[in-house]
Parts: sequence; C-alpha cells; structure tokens
Amino acid sequence: MERKSFGLFFLLLIVLTAHESVMQTEAKICQAPSGKFKGPCFADSACSSTCKNKDHLLGGVCQGFACYCQRNC
Repeated sequence: MERKSFGLFFLLLIVLTAHESVMQTEAKICQAPSGKFKGPCFADSACSSTCKNKDHLLGGVCQGFACYCQRNC
C-alpha cells in the first residue's frame, strides 16, 4: 500500500510540474507601424484587418492616427 501511494504521489508531482512549465510560455507581442495602411487610423477593426490580410501579421490597433500592426517578438 505504501509503495502504491508513493507511485501515485510521484505521478501527480510529474503532472503538476509539466502543467506549470506549459503555463509559463507566453508569446510577447511587438508592434510596428503598418506598411500597407493608408490614411488616418480611426477604427481598430480596419487597422487590424489591414494588418492581418495585407501585412500578414496577427492584428493591429490605432495609436494616435497611425495603424500599428502586432506580431510575435
């Protein structure tokens, strides 16, 4: 019984350790001005669409009147 409890505890320890290592890996997001967006940026949706479809990046947001595309660093 004691050996079975140790095996179960060890298995639980491995599972929890593996879960923690997966949770810590997050991609950082970098931003740069869009090379394809034309005109002043008023709507995040238009900026994001341009960044996704024309610049082939993750998305975009308006900052001031400029469109900034987002990508993984």
